[in-house]
Amino acid sequence: MDLATVQSDEDRAKLKEAADAVNFKSVAWIGFYRDTWRWSYQNMSVSYEMWDSSDPNMLDTEEACVVLVEQTSRWRDRDCTNKYGFICQTDTQDTLQNKFKYIAMKMSWHDAQIHCRTHYADLAAITDDTENTFLTNILSNMSLIDAWIGLHKNPWIPWIPWLWSDNSSVSWSSMKWGSGQPDLNGIKDCVTASTEGLMANDSCSTLLPFYCREHRRIQRVRFTVKSDGDLDESAVMEAIEKKMKEILSDQDMEITSSIKWSVQPDG
Repeated sequence: MDLATVQSDEDRAKLKEAADAVNFKSVAWIGFYRDTWRWSYQNMSVSYEMWDSSDPNMLDTEEACVVLVEQTSRWRDRDCTNKYGFICQTDTQDTLQNKFKYIAMKMSWHDAQIHCRTHYADLAAITDDTENTFLTNILSNMSLIDAWIGLHKNPWIPWIPWLWSDNSSVSWSSMKWGSGQPDLNGIKDCVTASTEGLMANDSCSTLLPFYCREHRRIQRVRFTVKSDGDLDESAVMEAIEKKMKEILSDQDMEITSSIKWSVQPDG
């Protein structure tokens, strides 16, 4: 089971069939994504965002590291060689005071990363509004402007490749994007599809329904029925089906399994 791959007319027909079955008329997530920004701490993906309205600048490959701006509580991308104070993160999770440490020394992003990894755990990863507000207040109380946090991207890859979550090969020629899509303004690294299969990228933190794709596995089983009855009789067939369902239920497979069988010509 995975998020749906939708890049052919057949895929789009199946998606529309699934939507029509439940009278769904809106957009939903599919499995296409772009893994652009990451947190330095444990190489975490981004689940919470607080970008400034003009950031990130996707076309400037030099602005690959991120500061927290005290005045706006927002994030801005910067040249990684710029020097700022920075916020480190520990592995202590009991209180925010123990989790985060501000370091006043001005360093480049990479030097700050080395310092945090040497003395603490890593540069700070901000995962919700509470943490973002807490760190902004630290900067405000110390009359500071900007501070490095742990968000970054690879500055040497100006075009981040799009990927399918089930590792399917990407076929751009057979995809259908909506008008003006994909939108490269801001951080919109996940993709939705309309009921017609038209794709659009959006922020991965947006809450939406989603399409799944089931990878069916066929298990063929041969068995012999010892009975004096005619296998074509409905009572015999019902007894066989009941027994098979009991076996599947014992293996916790009853809900996701279906049974089909054929009788050999010689019985």
